[in-house]
Amino acid sequence: MGFILEHVDDPSEILARYRQFLAPHGTLFVAVPNRESMNRRLGHLAGLLPDLSALSENDVLLGHKRYYSVDSLRGELRNAGYDVERVEGIYLKPLTTPQMVSLNLSANLIEALCKLGIDYPELSCGIMAQAKDAR
Repeated sequence: MGFILEHVDDPSEILARYRQFLAPHGTLFVAVPNRESMNRRLGHLAGLLPDLSALSENDVLLGHKRYYSVDSLRGELRNAGYDVERVEGIYLKPLTTPQMVSLNLSANLIEALCKLGIDYPELSCGIMAQAKDAR
């Protein structure tokens, strides 16, 4: 379930419904945008973002209804009947996307930011959780 929950009206309902489709001992993978990412924290501290949960015009255009934190994603999954087995980050992005693009970083630096982000989900721009049915 890659970058779905931030778009739906009732994420808990979607997660509960997906749980019904999991095979016994099946695994659910969920990816969501992180409201506490390094670039959002920096934007907030610089006075460019009123709070970490704020949706930009672009977010609204993309149909985003919310951001998640590591804790809120874990909670959403637990409340829907899942045991969270692993959480990792997706891409450690210290600056905004246009700023990152303007730096024209080499492929090996982009790959390094992806690898580094795995161990720092609380700072990465995306969060990936691996969960099992708690029944």
